[in-house]
Amino acid sequence: MFTVYSRMISINSVLTDRLYIYCCSLHIVQCQNTSIHDVSIYGDFNSPNNDGIDIEDSNNTLITRVTIDTGDDAICPKTYTGPLYNLTVTDCWIRTKSSAIKLGSASWFDFKSLVFDNITIVESHRGLGFQIRDGGNVSGITFSNINISTRYYDPSWWGRAEPIYVTTCPRHPNSKEGSISNLLFINITANSENGVFLSGSKHGLLSNLRFINVNLTYKRWTNYAGGLVDYRPGCQGLVNHNAAGIIMEHIEGLEVENVNMRWSDDRPGSWNNPLDFRPSTVNNISLLNFHSGSFKQ
Repeated sequence: MFTVYSRMISINSVLTDRLYIYCCSLHIVQCQNTSIHDVSIYGDFNSPNNDGIDIEDSNNTLITRVTIDTGDDAICPKTYTGPLYNLTVTDCWIRTKSSAIKLGSASWFDFKSLVFDNITIVESHRGLGFQIRDGGNVSGITFSNINISTRYYDPSWWGRAEPIYVTTCPRHPNSKEGSISNLLFINITANSENGVFLSGSKHGLLSNLRFINVNLTYKRWTNYAGGLVDYRPGCQGLVNHNAAGIIMEHIEGLEVENVNMRWSDDRPGSWNNPLDFRPSTVNNISLLNFHSGSFKQ
């Protein structure tokens, strides 16, 4: 279903069941003042390029009371020909073999003032994701009251079970590098097979990130191999790296407050550092009431 160049659109009480539609089940393109509510999307869980809802170059969009179970990204804002601002997503349930929520990777223009609240993410390959690859900038994004469960799937699918994944780097060697700033993650609970990944780039820093009231529980339960960091698309691809609670690189300003990180002790050696910094790339870090420790099954 495509909605293009429209204003004041309401989409409600729709069910799509076990479809494979190349690109996405619902595609909002260059629209203004769109409302999507009480929609259920059931796609092919084993097919790529099978997104749930793509919001492209559209502003003042509300998505609420939506269920999405599909193979590719579930809710995916993109910017091809213009900026995207004032997107609100609330009261949703998501399962995907890719990212539950992902900004990008199409990101030629800016994203601003997005809110995601009261969302449940289950058995997904990635929870909250940013793939900024084309020079657009991101600012003023809030994630609140979100429960996340992420697990490994085959590495041919983008994602490495990260509950939170924030990255900006050039898609190609000559691509621009966009920045990501003023992100708030508040009241987040995650049970995941891998840690949080925060990765800016030399000319596209992550700045002013805040994690408040966040509970992270790490435990392996699938048999897929770990030990890889996923920069795809572009950038460095898949890179060998030990698992860590939070991996950080090219960051200017990170505030962590009331964060509890727990590690399962059922696979000795599966976990390494709670906090992993790339040397000389991370500045202005504040940790207040941060706890990390193992737990027994």
